[in-house]
Amino acid sequence: MSYEAYRSIDVDVFKEILENDFLKNGDFENDDVLSLVKKISTAEIQLPGLDLDVKKEVAKIKYKQFGFRTKSDFDYTVKSNVFDNITSIILIPKKVYHLEDEIKTLPDPDCEKGKKLKLILGDSFERLKVKTKYILHNCNSDEQITHYAKKNIQVVKRYCYDAKLVLIKIQKTKNRNAILMVIMINAFMINVLSYLRKMFSSYFLEKNVEKYKEKADLYDVIDFSLFIEPKADYPKKYKVEEKLDLCNEPFVKLNVQTNQFLTAVYETINMLTDDEKKAIEVEQKKLEELLSKIVCDKNGNLLKIGTIQTCLKHSREDKRVSGSKKLTF
Repeated sequence: MSYEAYRSIDVDVFKEILENDFLKNGDFENDDVLSLVKKISTAEIQLPGLDLDVKKEVAKIKYKQFGFRTKSDFDYTVKSNVFDNITSIILIPKKVYHLEDEIKTLPDPDCEKGKKLKLILGDSFERLKVKTKYILHNCNSDEQITHYAKKNIQVVKRYCYDAKLVLIKIQKTKNRNAILMVIMINAFMINVLSYLRKMFSSYFLEKNVEKYKEKADLYDVIDFSLFIEPKADYPKKYKVEEKLDLCNEPFVKLNVQTNQFLTAVYETINMLTDDEKKAIEVEQKKLEELLSKIVCDKNGNLLKIGTIQTCLKHSREDKRVSGSKKLTF
């Protein structure tokens, strides 16, 4: 791994996820998310010589260059190559980074593979953010930043095209979950491209950029007929009775601050088990809509959907309470 970080292609991980065995073999069934993250985000640093002070060398590593937020986020192992006179320090992830952005076009497959894939893609995106910020803060010149931006933007644009070809091919199988997973990878690549363009707009600006071109190209190749479920047309005498709507009137009233309640909801739906799975599976959009219909604040007013969505976003910690203000159970 070169110490010249600006020469690296950090978007390769998304092509690796698309083309590697993650979609083909049993890795998703056999491994937990952290194990899969270790497979694709472990970094190897090769140093000349065999008699090195490993602790001193590890202390000198600029770990953010390799996508780690803190030193406590990785373990390391050492191996020596006697024939090449090289010592390798291998950085191994200890945790899964959860996606902080909302990707509106992101499908959510029902299968376990799809759920794991979403977490892996989110982790890779968060690590890419760490690497790009390192480039912006540590390069010696604007030319180095431009070199990094141009190379990664051009490569991920090509990957967006390749991902659409994979989608066209896999749609022929009519395997709904497989199709949704490839669409998910497509959506991530498009958002990675958008992120890089914004982050490096002061250093590298493409000519004639069509703002929504990649999204439009993706929609053009999706066969939406594969996702449309036919509706039964019942005769009038067999018409299915509509279910009673229990949410016509709010029936939950808060006697605490709204953000105290929403903080408790946020922490509940984001609790993780020991193997990094969500303790409670819930479709957040439906939960937000439900809360806006049944919960009143201290003044008897229904909670606004915008307030709920903001407070439940990972990136809006400033809207949630902390310390002694949190509700305890």
